[in-house]
Amino acid sequence: MTNDIVRQARQTDLVQWLRMNSEPLKQAGRWWYIENHDSLRIQGNKWFHNSQGKGGNSIDFLVYYYNMTPKQAIIELTQSTCEYKFKEKRCGVKEKNGKESRFDFTSMVMDSEYRRVLAYLIKSRGIPSDVVMSEIESKHLYQEKGTANAIFAILDETGTIVGAEVSGTISYKNARYKSIKTGSLSGYGYNTGQRQNPCYILFFESAIDLLSFKAISISRSKSLNGCMLVSMAGLKPFVIEKTLQTFGSLDTIPVICVDNDTAADIFITRCLRDYPNALVRHPDCEYKDWNDQLCKISLNM
Repeated sequence: MTNDIVRQARQTDLVQWLRMNSEPLKQAGRWWYIENHDSLRIQGNKWFHNSQGKGGNSIDFLVYYYNMTPKQAIIELTQSTCEYKFKEKRCGVKEKNGKESRFDFTSMVMDSEYRRVLAYLIKSRGIPSDVVMSEIESKHLYQEKGTANAIFAILDETGTIVGAEVSGTISYKNARYKSIKTGSLSGYGYNTGQRQNPCYILFFESAIDLLSFKAISISRSKSLNGCMLVSMAGLKPFVIEKTLQTFGSLDTIPVICVDNDTAADIFITRCLRDYPNALVRHPDCEYKDWNDQLCKISLNM
């Protein structure tokens, strides 16, 4: 990489990058903070984590907060800032964690029952009970004790849980808890389906959309044999890159299954440039996303 590219990455505006990647932010004076993470403050390309005595530039932040390698951070920062537009997406609250560390699933306390998760996914989100129960029985979906958050386990190629996508089951002030657990392994997303040399890898903006698409496919008797379904938890090109490298083969075809909006269109343009063989699947044009389509289809049945 040239010095100019590294310099551009260092100088990337972190607030803009975080917004583009659906991180919930709040502003206090001239500083920005990730929701419920008040000791980590951001301004321009600089950040400081007071409780840990850490800080640095934009590259340092992605390495520190997302566990990326410096090379991954540079690629993500330079490509994203060149091609993305500001997009304010789903609001949510990220958990507060006073000590940053690698993800440890065994440190999380899971509930023995799934009442809130079942109510949220089945009643509020319209996902059929058999689809939800299949993920629970496969130990891909949990309910976190205390918070009642839905925990979508992120598995690597060995089947080890290396992270988690979190979706709140209770809304607060029109916002719903939504985040990736701190320390989750960079480049991996919540996934289901065929993990070994899949013919197709389908990429979604959230675990909810992934399960909604699965439900729609089942209702239309469309087979997902040979397919791996992956949530990017946003619009994250490095998840596509890492997933294809880790799970795919030379014959694997990426399928971009994102929302019907401008930011998704920009993302698709980039993906088609990077992966000319990629396919694109949108929800039907009258629906915003896959869950919107599933819910409205269900209402009309």
